[in-house]
Parts: sequence; C-alpha cells; structure tokens
Amino acid sequence: MIRRTPTLIPMNDTDVQAIRNLLAQKKAETAQAVGSKGKAKDATESNKPFVAAEEAKKQREAMSKDERLGIVS
Repeated sequence: MIRRTPTLIPMNDTDVQAIRNLLAQKKAETAQAVGSKGKAKDATESNKPFVAAEEAKKQREAMSKDERLGIVS
C-alpha cells in the first residue's frame, strides 16, 4: 500500500474551545438524563442484574453514526 502524508486540518484555539464547550454540554445533559432516569430506575429495577456489555450495546444502537463519532451538535 502506498502511503501519503496525512492531510492537516487547521484549527485555532477558538475551534478547540468550541469543541470542549460542546463536549462539556453533552456531558452535563447526559448526567442530567441519567440522574433523572436513575431515580425511577432504582425503584423499578432494583432486583435485576446490571450487564454493562448489554447496556453499552443498547446505547451504541440508539446513537447515529455521527453521534458515535462526536460530530453532531
């Protein structure tokens, strides 16, 4: 396979900060959604075992390709 030099994507400090802000916002929304689900989940599913692999698979299936790559706002 013939390799070529990688294509550079120019980014400045404001671009990096915008991405950091977006990720922080998504993390806060996720934490808020999990917090609200967690209270109801504890009351209804307290006896069921938690399988991390199945939960991760469900989350991946619920996401679009762009969401998995982190390029959707």
